Order: sequence, then structure tokens, then C-alpha cells
Amino acid sequence: MSIGDRFDGGYTSGFDYLRIALAISVLCIHSFAVSYGKSGEIFLFEPPLRGIVTFVLPAFFALSGFLVSASLLRTRNLARFLGLRALRLVPALAVEVTLCALLLGPIFTTFPLGIYFSDPQFWSYFWNILGHIHYLLPGVFRDNPFFQAVNVSLWTIPYELECYIALTILAATGIAHRRLFLLVAVGLAHLAVFGRDLLRGAADLPLDGALPGRVLLLCFLAGVVLFIYRDRVLLTPGRAVAAIALSFVMLNLPYAPFFAAFPIAYATVAIGLTGLPKHRFLASGDYSYGIYLYSFPVQQTVAHLFPSHREWYFNIALSLPLTLLLAVFSWHAIEKHALKLKGVILGRTRMRGPISAAAPVPIRVADDGG
Repeated sequence: MSIGDRFDGGYTSGFDYLRIALAISVLCIHSFAVSYGKSGEIFLFEPPLRGIVTFVLPAFFALSGFLVSASLLRTRNLARFLGLRALRLVPALAVEVTLCALLLGPIFTTFPLGIYFSDPQFWSYFWNILGHIHYLLPGVFRDNPFFQAVNVSLWTIPYELECYIALTILAATGIAHRRLFLLVAVGLAHLAVFGRDLLRGAADLPLDGALPGRVLLLCFLAGVVLFIYRDRVLLTPGRAVAAIALSFVMLNLPYAPFFAAFPIAYATVAIGLTGLPKHRFLASGDYSYGIYLYSFPVQQTVAHLFPSHREWYFNIALSLPLTLLLAVFSWHAIEKHALKLKGVILGRTRMRGPISAAAPVPIRVADDGG
């Protein structure tokens, strides 16, 4: 059975579980940094744990590449596709950034409110909405182990924007719809990213610590390739296990993560296509984006309010339920209503003909909101 057989047959509920699991994993990983400082999480990025911990974000991007490709093929219009991406991402991000700046910041700043609101850092924080990332608000979380940062999770947003730009270019030039050209382009992208970091010097390569950001872009592109080739790539338990094992090994080795995108993407898609029964909580909304947006500010708040209980397990125990509540708020108060505007962007009619060499995508399909 191919990936396309499973996907087009509607076996997509595994992606819902995977999104939530990956988002919660990020919260758990960050619990060490917010509890003990940056040095407190170093052991997570050393072998053998490195192969597990550093799988999380690449898997997120590979999942996104696979599902967003489905959205692009269904939309069949680049302007509409980008509009849908903006609807999915920007409103919830704008609300989170505004709440941090106007509510969380004034509560926890050590500055007088007049100075807080007139500080250039306060106004710069709103650039986060447009993907120009700023981590600091004036006088906020200055005594936390992870000094001052309000929402470190936002560092991936510029790379996500790069992913959409890359996919748009591939689609506009027709490369995304020509399988061989796409495979060559993604292969060249791997060499370019690796070569760029190699030229920067060995000290900048991922011998330890977190992965370079553009490895995430490569994983996204690998997800795109798997979707375009979905009718030709066989999906078997043995191959899935082999992909998971290979991903673990490559993520533990220096330089190898630059070329781990395809095993990571295959493992991610295999997990996503498990077709698990959908839990009622997951059926009520997609809460993964809200978890991603609110987890770090909540964790920093917990670390600030309970300085004598700065332990990773205590932080998770308090932060996870609070983050889930905010994620539910984000979905039901903002994201769900923003997505109702999809009809305005799509118009009343859709083009019906396929635009790729792969089989047409059925309308009934789970994706990440587009």
C-alpha cells in the first residue's frame, strides 16, 4: 500500500494526535530551560537523547510540508493558498503577541508602566506579528533562569515563512508539479544548506546543541516531495521502523542532520497515517497551534511566580493544563472564526482539474487548517 492509498482513503487522524504530541513535547523540552536556565537543557541535546529531542521540530515541519502541499493542490491558486496560510497563522499569533505585550508585560514588568509603554522594546515586540522576531519586553522576567525571554518558541516563525516562500516559488515555476525537477531542486537545496554552513566553519555546525534552522526547511521540502510522490512511495511498518531508527542515528551524528530530512519525513508521515480512532477532544478543534503559541509565556510565568519550585516536573504539571486552556481559547475564540473567512478567499467556485502528476486530492482531507 502506498502513502497515497492511505492518505486519499482518509486515514489521517494520526496527524491530529501527532500535532498535539509534538506541541506538548516542545513544552516538556522547554521545561528544563525555564527551570534551570539555558545550561539546564544542554544534556537533552547530547547523544543519545539528542536523537529523540531534536526529532520534534523537524517532524513538525515535515508534517506541515506534507499537509500544506495538499492544501495547495486543493486551492489551485497561489494567491488564495497564501491567503489561507495567513488566515491560519496570523490572527492567533497577533492575539498572543498583543496579550503578552498589553497584559502579561504590564503585570510582571519591574518598570513603572509609563516607562514600560514608552520603551522601544515594547513597540518592537509587535513586529512578531509580521515574523520579525523579538523576544524581550521591558523589565519582564528579568529574574527568571531563562533571562527575560517572553516567547522563545517564536524563533521558528521566520523559517516557516521561508517554507511557504519556497513552496510558492516551486509552484509558480512549475517545479512542484514536475516530479523529477522537484526531486532535483530539493536535493540541490540540501547541498546548498549544508555547503553554506560548512563554509561558515565547523564551529557553527551542529556538533551539539539544537539543529540549524534551515534543516527545518529541508524537512518541510521533504514532506512536500513525499506528498507529490505519495502514489509511488510504499508505506509499510518495516520501512517506518527503519526510518525512525535512521532518523535517530543521523540526528545523533555531526553533519548527518543536514541529510536526515527524508527519513524524518517518512517516519512522520507513517505515524500520521496510522488511522487511529479520533478522540472527542481532538475532534472539537486543532489545539496544537495554540499550545505552540502560549506554552513558553505560561512556563516563564510559572517559573516567575514559584521561584522556590523551579523544577522541570513542577513546571510541566502547572504549565501544561494552563497552556491547554489557552489553546482551547485560541481555537474557539480566534482561529475557528478566522477560518470562516476561507470562503471569501476561495470564492464560490474551485477549479476541478488536477495540477500535478499525482492523483487529484479529494476534498475530504485533514490538514493544518488550509
